[in-house]
Amino acid sequence: MTKVVLRLDGSSVAEGADAGSWAGPGRTDLPPAVAAQQTSIVGVHPGAGVSTWAQLLDLPEAQLTNELQGPVVLVCRSTPAGIDATKAAIHSLGPAAVDAVLVVADAPGKPVPAAAREQRVLAGAVRVVPVPWLPRLRAVAEISPALAGQLARPVQRVTKALLGAQSIKEKAE
Repeated sequence: MTKVVLRLDGSSVAEGADAGSWAGPGRTDLPPAVAAQQTSIVGVHPGAGVSTWAQLLDLPEAQLTNELQGPVVLVCRSTPAGIDATKAAIHSLGPAAVDAVLVVADAPGKPVPAAAREQRVLAGAVRVVPVPWLPRLRAVAEISPALAGQLARPVQRVTKALLGAQSIKEKAE
């Protein structure tokens, strides 16, 4: 089985026996000016799921305490506290620095009403990409190739939503 990953920069990478026929060129060394503009993924609170989503989306993970260069994708849980932390991060970074916010479900089903309300408020400032509850990710320390294959469809949906967020932002600029 071949796994194809579409990256936010538009490139793709494939892993498997016939990988060469499925994907374009892999990651290459980028000039510093271009590398500085690459999207980073940043968790706004502990337990947001940023390490998992950084690995699934093949994005470099950064911290809010780092001096961030280039656009960021913020990651939070779908709780009022998670969304409040995201609002504080957007206030600190400025909405122009944020490509999108991944709001990762904290449990199966709909978010609590207060979180749903705050998520709509957040969507007024930046692009919000809701991420459904994925039980396969529960208590996983590392993403194996088999697990990544099982998660290909939801990861592809998130990637497309993030690519859409970037193109909307580029049109606005």
